[in-house]
Amino acid sequence: MRRLMVTLAFGLVARATTLQAQGSYVPATEMPNGREIVAVYLGAQSCAPCLLPSVKEAVRGMKGLLAAQAKANGAAFAAIGVANDWSIAEATAFIGSVGPFDQLVLGGNWTNLAIERFVWRDSAGTPAMPQVLVFERTVTPGADGIVFSNMRLVHRSLGHDSIPAWVRNGAPIPLASGRFLR
Repeated sequence: MRRLMVTLAFGLVARATTLQAQGSYVPATEMPNGREIVAVYLGAQSCAPCLLPSVKEAVRGMKGLLAAQAKANGAAFAAIGVANDWSIAEATAFIGSVGPFDQLVLGGNWTNLAIERFVWRDSAGTPAMPQVLVFERTVTPGADGIVFSNMRLVHRSLGHDSIPAWVRNGAPIPLASGRFLR
């Protein structure tokens, strides 16, 4: 019994340490209702710049910064992790190293559905990683379903230098109102 309690206690400490190392972000468990800020991180185990500690640290920190800023401005926040490795196991391991996220899209290489939506179908999209996209949208749940406004791209950071620099600067994003979320 004592061994079981020690094992359980060690597991809880290890999990708490892992969560602290990943930043203070905790995924949402409630339906958004109103304005929402959505951050999408595109990366892969097969992307050398995505593996840099500075990029991983910036992605972890970004989620906490944006969640706090969204809350302070009366908006919900969601983080989506996208790993386009062909191997789901590799994609899962990679995205876990920068997690947690509210949603995941894994596998498919450059045909991944999130890559299709956020890179190939966006005329300003750039097929490069690592990449962070931040959107603003409105979510309205109702009796007949959920209504979503069009997503408006408010920020794009591309590359292993740009993402950490943006996060060091507080991860500011311009909102529809013309103000910056800080």
